[in-house]
Amino acid sequence: MLKGKHVTLRGLELEDAEEAFEHFNDAEVRRFIGGPRPVSKQEEEEWIRSTWAKRKSGRGHVFGIELNKSQLLIGCCELTDISPIHRGAEMGIVIFNKQYWGQGLGTEALRLLLEYGFKYLNLHRVYLRVNEKNKRAIRSYLKVGFQQVARYRQAEFLDGKYTDVFLMDILAEEFKPT
Repeated sequence: MLKGKHVTLRGLELEDAEEAFEHFNDAEVRRFIGGPRPVSKQEEEEWIRSTWAKRKSGRGHVFGIELNKSQLLIGCCELTDISPIHRGAEMGIVIFNKQYWGQGLGTEALRLLLEYGFKYLNLHRVYLRVNEKNKRAIRSYLKVGFQQVARYRQAEFLDGKYTDVFLMDILAEEFKPT
């Protein structure tokens, strides 16, 4: 477990499928993470099992984001496509419980995840892709030190039209844990 002031990153368990299922079927939550297609509880359980296989193979590390006060699971974050040669990984995060949006909890989880990646996995670079319309996420990424390094033009179809996607990254020497 990786413990911060307000949130803890921990491994996912099958019992988490119910909480995730409840929130992942909200179209607003799914808007930036794969579209409005509903998911079943069984699909959530299968996804959780796949996170265990990723971790065991060294290809990825997926964490649940849990509130310290109540132990409520409010989201997930991950480092995936880990390259041991280039020492890089792709990062993803979602706070799926909308009640906790805009409170800085995602930013805290990002810092914990990056510290884990740079300090314990010995990564050199972490990157992510984000839709240009996901302003809240972009602010959070900039706050922890990510920089926009490229723009994929008209890369995603969102709200009836094509939108750009930004590629952002952060290097180990640029990261400042708090």
